[in-house]
Amino acid sequence: MSDMRIGACAIAAAVLVWQLPAAAGDPVTAREQLKIGYLLAQENKCDEALPHLVESLRLDPKAITLINLADCEEKVGKLSDAMGHWVDARARAQSEGLRPIEEEATARATALEPRLARLTIVLAPSAPKDAVVERDGVVLGAPSMGVALPLDPGAHTILVRVQGREDATTQLTLGEGEAKRVELEAGAPLAGALHATSPVREPASTSALSPLVFVGFGVAAAGLAAGSVTGLMALGAGSDAKTSCPDLRCRDASALDDIETGRTLGMVSTISFIVAGAGAAVGVYGLLWAKPSATKPSPSVGVSIAPTSVALRGSF
Repeated sequence: MSDMRIGACAIAAAVLVWQLPAAAGDPVTAREQLKIGYLLAQENKCDEALPHLVESLRLDPKAITLINLADCEEKVGKLSDAMGHWVDARARAQSEGLRPIEEEATARATALEPRLARLTIVLAPSAPKDAVVERDGVVLGAPSMGVALPLDPGAHTILVRVQGREDATTQLTLGEGEAKRVELEAGAPLAGALHATSPVREPASTSALSPLVFVGFGVAAAGLAAGSVTGLMALGAGSDAKTSCPDLRCRDASALDDIETGRTLGMVSTISFIVAGAGAAVGVYGLLWAKPSATKPSPSVGVSIAPTSVALRGSF
């Protein structure tokens, strides 16, 4: 349909709109904005007309405003916007009972459809799942991936954003009716982000407990063992002494040695039990209050027992 027919249809509908009763919004200002936009469009000044038509639509949405807006958008190359407004004009004309505008909008939308460019965007399998895709500054969600979406012909910019990576930018140009498919990769990791994701590991502690726990309870165990052994040895020596010295009268000198050995072993046993108690106290302290050390090796405790002595050895 020619521009002359569009203009005639617009003027006729505009007159009809002015005869309608006032509605919500500001229909008076809307009519004035529509008239300004229409006159500018007739002078082939659609870039100047568009703001007035958009304002008229905002103040009082009408089918006549929509077809004038769509016609101007189509002339300046905003084909995807024009398609949306042609479709809206058809629906609104139906509700307003304006059959001529409905037919005009239907015909123009049908003619415009093949001229739209279409772009299919997919993410490469290697792209992270949290990648965000922006097309001309608009974020596209997962449902938009892999779908041939209509676009205006011309240049377009696509970004892939991933936290910790550089933005991957793709520039492309589409002609009228052209269809393209692009597969996008994520950008390279940022040097700072790579360093941040690889923290320096501190030396692991050799134990979750303080060394005092091992020292204290080790000494306690060794003292308890030494006290028990020497105590039994002292009892044995005492039994031998009683056998050799009935009624506290010793028959030979070896009996005196048994008595002396029993006394010594008894004293060692007593000291060992005292040491065991002190070690246990140290172990309890280390268990409840002392902090573990991350640098010192685990302590070890050992005990050696001689007939008349007990020795503790270890590394701390």
